[in-house]
Parts: sequence; C-alpha cells; structure tokens
Amino acid sequence: MNNDTRTDPFILKRYFVLAIKNLRRRVIRTALTVAGVGLAVTVAVSLGGFMLGYRDAIDKSIDMLGFQVMIMAKGCPYEAATMMLKGGTGLLYLPGDTYEKVKSDPDIESITPIFVGVAQKQGSGIRDDEKEKNFLIISGIDVPSYKVMKPWIAFKQGSGYAGGRWFTADSKNEVVLGFEAAEYEQRKVGDTFYASITPSGMTNAVMHEFKVVGVMDRTGTQDDGTVFLPLDVAREYFGRPGQLTILGIKLKQFSAVKLRQFETRWLKLPEVQVVGLQQVKNTLVSLVSTAQTMIAAVAAIAMIVAFIGVINTILMSVYERTSEIGIMKALGARRESVFQLIWLETVMICLCGAMAGSVLAVVGSGLVERAIKSIADLGVSGSIVRITPAVIGYAVLGAVILGFFAGLYPAWRASSMRPVEAINKGD
Repeated sequence: MNNDTRTDPFILKRYFVLAIKNLRRRVIRTALTVAGVGLAVTVAVSLGGFMLGYRDAIDKSIDMLGFQVMIMAKGCPYEAATMMLKGGTGLLYLPGDTYEKVKSDPDIESITPIFVGVAQKQGSGIRDDEKEKNFLIISGIDVPSYKVMKPWIAFKQGSGYAGGRWFTADSKNEVVLGFEAAEYEQRKVGDTFYASITPSGMTNAVMHEFKVVGVMDRTGTQDDGTVFLPLDVAREYFGRPGQLTILGIKLKQFSAVKLRQFETRWLKLPEVQVVGLQQVKNTLVSLVSTAQTMIAAVAAIAMIVAFIGVINTILMSVYERTSEIGIMKALGARRESVFQLIWLETVMICLCGAMAGSVLAVVGSGLVERAIKSIADLGVSGSIVRITPAVIGYAVLGAVILGFFAGLYPAWRASSMRPVEAINKGD
C-alpha cells in the first residue's frame, strides 16, 4: 500500500465496504450494540426536546395570558402560577375593594378582574378519585376588559358553532365554553350545559342549568379548558359577592424598574401579592429542575453503558479476527490502515445507533409527553416536548464522538499486533 492510502477515495470506499461486511458477520451482536447506542440517543433527544419544549410552552402560556402582572391573594407562588396557566383548586380570594384601589394606579394601561371557582360536572361521582376527574374551572370575567387583554380570542365557526357570542353582563343562564371544555362535554352553541356549584359556607352543591352561547376557538392556553360566566354571576353562584381571584394588569411601560415600583406601591396591602410573569416563569422552571437533573443523569448513565457496550463489541470482534488481522499485516497492510478499519467499524455502529435512536425519539415524542404530564402537573398547557433538527444534530454528533473515543483502544490493539504472533494466536 502506498502512502496516500488514507486519502485515496477508492481505498476509503473499500474500507467502508469491508467494515460493513465485518459488522454483518455477527448480526445479533451488532444489532444489540446499535440498540444500546440508540436507547442512549433516544433518552438524550427526548430530554433535549423536553427542556426546549417546556421552556417554549411556558413562554407561550405566559404570552397568551395577555397581561404582565398579576395581583392575587397571598399564597404559594406555584399555586399563583398554576391557577392562571392551567387552573388550580386551592384558590384564595382578594377583598372586594382591592380592584377599586388598584385600578387608579397611574402606571396601569389596562386591568381586568377575574374570579375563578371550581365546580363539579353533571353526573360527577361521590368518591374522591371521581371528584378529582370531574371538576370544572369556572372563570367569571368582565368581557370588555378581558377582550382588551386578549384581542386574539375568537369563536369557533362551522356546523353547530355559527353565531357564537359573548354573554351579556347580567345573564345568569348563559356560558361560553373553551375549546377543550366543549369537546370533552360534547357541547355546541345552543346546547344545555349543567354544573354543580357549592356556594361558600355551604356543604351541598346547587345544580345550575346554562345555555351555551359561544365556543372559543383553540388557543393552546388554560382558556381551552375553562367555562366562562359573567363576573358578578359567578361570584353570586359561589357565594362570594365582591371578591376576586386575580387582577390581570398590563403596564404602560413594562420594565424591571417599573415592575419593582409597582410592587412596592401595592405590597403595602397586607392581603395581596404582586406576581410578575418572569417570576411565574422562574417558579415553573424551578419545579422541574430536579426532574431534569435526574433525567440528565439517566441519559449520562445510558451513554456510559452504551460506551462500554461498543468497546466490548469491537474488542470481541478484534479478538475473533486476530488471525485475519495478522494475515492482513503480513500481506502489507499498514498499522494505520488496520487502525482506520477498526475505528470506522466503531463509528458506524454509533452512527447507526444515533439515527435509529433519533427516529425512535421523534416517533415516540407524543408518548413521552403523555408520560411526563401523567407524572407531574407542570403548570402549562400545550406541547412540552419539541424535538428540533438542532437537538437531533447535537445527539448524532455526540454519538459519533462517542464512537470516536470508544474505538481508540480496540483500534490501537488491533493495529499493534505483530503479524506472526497474531497468525499463530489465531490458529
């Protein structure tokens, strides 16, 4: 062999063909090794897609709130975040005069009062596990100010939905359903809707009958699963006249300085907390930081196991081909040629595993998302796993680098064999 062996396209092609033939000699062992690498890449891609998708879901959910600051009763920041991003059950209420005090603040561009309550669906069971599955999030809203905050809201159109509208402020028997609420309850415009509401201070629920006057188009936010009533009507049914759950606020000039000044002014009220949306985002991200660390540890362990598996497979292959390698060197194969051949086999295994793992991660992303949501309430709606070409590219690159290092020792061992000793040992 001449000195330009490593750069001759024909020779490189022969290496490639020979490497494939060598790997096909032990199909099951090669397949198991590829599967090990693929599993590690699947975990890594899924983790990367989750981290990217979850942050994007938080940003989208917060943007779709329509406001920048929330004023609510003092309590857990996570409950504050979850209540508006996904709906919550442990609700606290603001005194009735809070809205009148805050709305005159000179830095406020727009403000909307919201009352949130939890009701039971028609036919809900009496057991605790049934109640958990059959509650409704009801939001009492002031339509004009709510529409200012969320100008993108539209009503679903089509058969059974045409003519959708908002209820009048004093209507006690009209509701608007979010997209998912309507889908789950199988309701359209003009249908009858039932909800059991337990007024404050009472133990027995009161069944209310409503007419569906509108169904919202999908927004990808907490609004999709919400049932909307007029503000005063919702407060009356829940036995909390004058009380509110949230004040949604948009400032004229939003900045960290303006937000701190606004907080300073209104934190003097002993019963309220001021929650900026960046604070909400940080709270939600911190909730899954531990889980992300654990998943990253699992991914690292999977990569280490795959690394060891690749080394073991290639070493076994080298051991079984000792005589063959000795003959190759006796016929003139250079040390670097043998090294390249073994190293190429290793990289090919890792590359195939990376491609298979990436495909599996993309195909199974929906299953991963459902599994994550079933384990933990992450406080956001919409997709939380987003696998992008960049995520896949980094995972494949990592697998190739894994193959590069995993193949160094087996390739060095094969290239270091003495021809006569290798032939005798193989015999």
